[in-house]
Amino acid sequence: MAPVPAAADRSRRRSPPAILNGPSAVPAALLLAALTAGACGRGAAPGEPPRLFTVPDFTLVERSGRPATRAALRGQPWVADFIFTRCAGACPAMTARMAALRARLAGTPVRFVSFSVDPGHDTPEVLARYAAAAGAGTDWWFVTGPMRDLHARSTEGFKLAAMENAPGAETADGPFLHSAKFVLVDGEGAIRGYYDSEDEAALRTLEADARRLAAR
Repeated sequence: MAPVPAAADRSRRRSPPAILNGPSAVPAALLLAALTAGACGRGAAPGEPPRLFTVPDFTLVERSGRPATRAALRGQPWVADFIFTRCAGACPAMTARMAALRARLAGTPVRFVSFSVDPGHDTPEVLARYAAAAGAGTDWWFVTGPMRDLHARSTEGFKLAAMENAPGAETADGPFLHSAKFVLVDGEGAIRGYYDSEDEAALRTLEADARRLAAR
C-alpha cells in the first residue's frame, strides 16, 4: 500500500471543487470511492499521486489540423486544462502558468493539452495563433472539436465544470464557465491529481508529481 500524502499536500493535489459543484456534479459516494481507492495506491508506486479516474477515449482536432486522441498521448504523463481564447479573465493567466510549468519541466517527458470550451470560435487557425503567442511547441496541444464532445470531456471525463452562460448572464471571463484546475494524467490515461492553477504551492506539487510519473 502506498503511503498517503500529508493532508496539506493532498488538498493541493486532489481536491477538485468542481466535481461536487456545477453541471458535472458527481455523487459524493462515487467521489469518496474513487479517492479511497486512490489513497490505497491502486497501481500507484510509493510516493506517486494516487489514481483517481480514467479519462475516456476521445477524438478531437489539434490546432495543426491533425487528430487529437487519448491514444496518441499514451506512454507519457500530460497536464490538461480547459480554456478559451476570448476569455478575458482566468484563461490568460492559466495559459501563462502552463507555459511557465512547461519551461520548468523542459527536458522531462511530459506533454500538455489545452482543451477549448468555445469551439465555435476557437478553430484550429485561432488556436494556432493563440498557441504561437504562448510560445507553445508540438509538445503542447491546443484542442478543438464539437462543443458537445469538448464539454463532455470536461464534465464526464475530467469531472470538471464546463458550461455556456445563459444569454445576458456573462461573467468577467466571457460567455463560458469552466474550471481553473490543472489536471495531471499519467501515460495510461489515469487522472492522478487536480491542482489549483492560482496556487503556487499547488503548482510546485504538480511539477514534482509530473516528474515522478515521467521517471517511471
